[in-house]
Amino acid sequence: MTIKTNMILTAMAGIMAFAGSVPAAAQEEPAPTTDVDTIAVDPDRLAAAQVTVDYLFPLGTYQRMMKGTMDKLMDSILSQTFDRPMGETMKGYGLDDEAIEDMGDTSINDMMKARDPYFEERMRISTTVMMDEMVDVMTAMEPAIREALTNLYARKFTASQLAEMNRFFATDTGGAFARDYMMVFVDPEMMESMMGMVPEMMQAMPRIVKKVEEATAHLPPPLKHDAGEEQEDAEQDSQ
Repeated sequence: MTIKTNMILTAMAGIMAFAGSVPAAAQEEPAPTTDVDTIAVDPDRLAAAQVTVDYLFPLGTYQRMMKGTMDKLMDSILSQTFDRPMGETMKGYGLDDEAIEDMGDTSINDMMKARDPYFEERMRISTTVMMDEMVDVMTAMEPAIREALTNLYARKFTASQLAEMNRFFATDTGGAFARDYMMVFVDPEMMESMMGMVPEMMQAMPRIVKKVEEATAHLPPPLKHDAGEEQEDAEQDSQ
């Protein structure tokens, strides 16, 4: 149960962090009904789309978004999650009421600090290092993302639509919008709003986990290691 809970928390935090980092291409007019994946992109549209992407998603965007902000967001999310009473967190995971009551107000933080007095500092340092490394990883991915966005915009919008957007982005107002188009996702107000969603997401997790279990109930259970294999795996992990 602990492993499952940790996996859920990690996935949830990762989704929240990534959700703010993926730009969306919105459009007012409906997309063409043609199967655009089977036709070549018009060179004029591609050139115009490249200009659009230069405005909205220039190189270095992920560094601007994540450096010094996402680690703080993750710290807040994990702190809020780990400070919840274990009994409240584990409701809906199949434990009986007596077991939940026995947990009392003890939180994950309390349990971890009892085993590791440096747990909070370890988590804070780990989060900072992970986010710093993610900046490098995401920055390395930017050229491919920019190329995909260019093709996307070129397929979704006509050359005249793209030219009109670019004329707007070339103005003071349009330029101001383009510069902060992605940064709004890591604005303190947006981050606070996202953190406010954590309790609701935690409450929804038991229901989601139950649906996943029901949807996979027809599958055979995973193979179990015997004691010797588990010991061997543990020794390999420690090396």
